[in-house]
Amino acid sequence: MAYWIQRLTLPILISLLFTACAHAPTEFAEDRPAPEPKIEQTTSGVAGSSQNDEGSAETSGAAPTEDAAAPQEASEDAEKPRKLIISLSEQAFTYKENDQIVRTGPISSGAKGYPTPTGRFAILSKDKDKVSSRYTNQLGMQAWMPYAMQFHGHYFLHEGWLPGYPDSHGCVRVGEKDARFLFATMKIGDAVTVEP
Repeated sequence: MAYWIQRLTLPILISLLFTACAHAPTEFAEDRPAPEPKIEQTTSGVAGSSQNDEGSAETSGAAPTEDAAAPQEASEDAEKPRKLIISLSEQAFTYKENDQIVRTGPISSGAKGYPTPTGRFAILSKDKDKVSSRYTNQLGMQAWMPYAMQFHGHYFLHEGWLPGYPDSHGCVRVGEKDARFLFATMKIGDAVTVEP
């Protein structure tokens, strides 16, 4: 009997290690300062404005330098307004460019007692290797939330387990390929609508 317990323990622990955002009811992580998110920088549009290491704006007397590719990229972005629509009732997302459907897929939203907020939001920040500062996994480790895009408060869209029903602590989880696509395609400021 002890032999089988030893042989099964390691695979179970390894599978639990790779669980993330609220696969099962968990406790809040101990209070500690959250790590600084890796935020995709956007151009402020203010002459002489730049970002320092702390993320605050500084002004300098020098005129900003122009990147030859920047105006073309900005015009391409202006031509293709991006929008993500999340349907909680259907547990699905729809990604659109120019009001044309580009991609759809399944999600897992907030479980009972942990509702995902509804309304109109925007992408606030992006972090490819986000670690939750609020929740832990079954091993008591901070929950990993890859390809995270913050859309409201402490709510993120990120890669995660998709059981086919609402199962998170309020975040919106999508599959790996969808998470990679959305992370690469969406920009800070893009519209996110969460429908009941």
